Amino acid sequence: MAYHKHSDVPEFDLIIGDKTFSSWSMRAWLVAVQSGLPFKEICIKLDQKDTAAKIAKYSPSGKIPALRQGKRIIWDSLAIAEYLNELSPEAKLWPEDAGTRALARSYASEMHAGFPILRSQMSMDLSLRTEIHHLSHGAIHEINRILEMWKTALKVSEGPYLFGDFCIADAFFAPVVFRFISYGIKIKDPMIRAYMKNIENHHGVMFWVQDAKSEKPKAAVF
Repeated sequence: MAYHKHSDVPEFDLIIGDKTFSSWSMRAWLVAVQSGLPFKEICIKLDQKDTAAKIAKYSPSGKIPALRQGKRIIWDSLAIAEYLNELSPEAKLWPEDAGTRALARSYASEMHAGFPILRSQMSMDLSLRTEIHHLSHGAIHEINRILEMWKTALKVSEGPYLFGDFCIADAFFAPVVFRFISYGIKIKDPMIRAYMKNIENHHGVMFWVQDAKSEKPKAAVF
């Protein structure tokens, strides 16, 4: 369960991209929701003529997500997650046990830095439902690595999430769950299927998906 602070005053702004397509934004947003801290969402539509200029107003890296708190700007989804963990220790965004916490950080870091072929061949699109028939050997290897990671963690924790309660590692793998759904990846293991369903049913994920359904399709940019 997420910790929630009852306040109508946002403690920070979170700058994100389209909810249909922006996997990096989804990760940071889910951690922000799980933190229980009130925040203001600023959504910038991606792949438009003015996208870069709009992002530059908030993020020195020219990328989103970004978190703005007063004059402080934090960019990069993992840095944002760690900052939110410090702002809201009551939310327990990482597991309490030191060894489990280190393992969860390893999972999140591998997802953050790795799986480039999967990202390239199976970009996030929450509106997409298809079956991909021509995955490269590299993509298959990366998919199998993710499934192995999930299975290893779930055998120990017994769910409902990778390390028991929903944590930053789950937020970082949430977009992968939807990549598997969008591209029709067949998952045989019932434990992994249950985990994916638990991610789908997480309250933050359901809000994100519902908002994505209301987004207008991207206009072509010439």
